[in-house]
Amino acid sequence: MKAIFRSAEQVVEKALAPVAAHPLLARTLQLMLAVALYAGGIAALVAVSGDSRIPVLLFAVYFLPAVLRAWLQVYWQVRDEVRGWRRRHGRTGKAF
Repeated sequence: MKAIFRSAEQVVEKALAPVAAHPLLARTLQLMLAVALYAGGIAALVAVSGDSRIPVLLFAVYFLPAVLRAWLQVYWQVRDEVRGWRRRHGRTGKAF
């Protein structure tokens, strides 16, 4: 049984290796997935609830932090990469 799980883990690692090699790509895909699921959930709830807006509002408010978290992770990743690039190339971003 452990061999099956180990084999499955190796397959998943090999499949995700190109994405794991580029952290910004991974964060961007995570953001796109979060936004797509958020919008899809709202659209599905609108279709199911009809004229009632309270469930849509509750869903939107409850799951908004997940979308904001994904966006912040992309922002922090880009910010860290820009800061690292500036340090490697001797640029501080200061005027004087």
